[in-house]
Amino acid sequence: MILRLPARRFLQSTEKTETPEARFGTLQWVLTRAMYRFKIFDLAQVPAKNRMQALGLELAQWTPFSHSDYYVGWHGPKALVWGWDAEKVRTAIAAQGLKLKSAQVLPETVLRAPLSDGLCLITCQEGYEGQFWLEGHIERSRWWPQPPSPDEWLMFQRDAAIAPNQQQRQPPVARSAPLDAKPWITGAGATSDPAIQVGRVIVALCALLLLLPTYWYGFGLYKVRLSTAQIQEQRVQMELETAPIAKARGQALDYLARINTLRGIAPYPGQLSLMAKIAQALPADNSYIKDWDFQQGQLKVTVTSKTDISTTQLISMMQQANSFRNVKALPGQDPKNVMFQMDVIGK
Repeated sequence: MILRLPARRFLQSTEKTETPEARFGTLQWVLTRAMYRFKIFDLAQVPAKNRMQALGLELAQWTPFSHSDYYVGWHGPKALVWGWDAEKVRTAIAAQGLKLKSAQVLPETVLRAPLSDGLCLITCQEGYEGQFWLEGHIERSRWWPQPPSPDEWLMFQRDAAIAPNQQQRQPPVARSAPLDAKPWITGAGATSDPAIQVGRVIVALCALLLLLPTYWYGFGLYKVRLSTAQIQEQRVQMELETAPIAKARGQALDYLARINTLRGIAPYPGQLSLMAKIAQALPADNSYIKDWDFQQGQLKVTVTSKTDISTTQLISMMQQANSFRNVKALPGQDPKNVMFQMDVIGK
């Protein structure tokens, strides 16, 4: 849908159009946030005079559409790039009876009032845009058709490499920023046709190869450093993603240490449980426990019976209870009263 504004049109993601009024001069065609993608290319390792050529190579690899147009703004050595579907925009402009050169295509973001630092959520012409600003320029941008959920807002902050202790748990209230008359960042060196740009870059690189062979060494070094920076960014992202797992593991180890500490306080089964197991091992001849002495994991128990006690059989039955070891009968004068000594197996 195209909305009427003085010397300005909004091109939205829907296909409905209306015939504009006749105008003279340049017309601003503003793309709503749903129609373009945003990316930053840090070219600090490339000499200033070669940054446009290096950017052309990067755009040829990144191009988000089969045929892309770009709006490029520079913040020091960083290229801030907004890319959109060139064929779709050209078709929409031609459908209004206009020529492409008479229309200035602008992404909606560059006309919204900028911030200096921090996170914000902007109400766009369509949907909502999350932004992260750093040192006066936009560092990360993401679009949602509806207000983001807390999980989506948290993931956006993780993608922006914001420290966990500085992350917001809930998305802020979306603010409405008016459209300025001019972009807050000047477009310079925007690429309108990737095929032509790549061809120019190849010619320039061939000329540099003939005139300055060592240029290739410097460019190779740049690629290595760029790959290193990407790996570092991936490492930071992985650390952010694995932080909850590491925290959960630390908590589990703390709980295990507490369990072991509690088990150390009472390492042996309860004495009622031990008495029950001794009673189960006694023969069914009215034998019973007469004396009981439990000290530091060692048990002495005296068994009394009306008949002579078979110590060998009783020792075997106690060991089969799986709670005692080193069971032995102590010497005594009365075969009907026998004291047994054994070690109690801990929990």
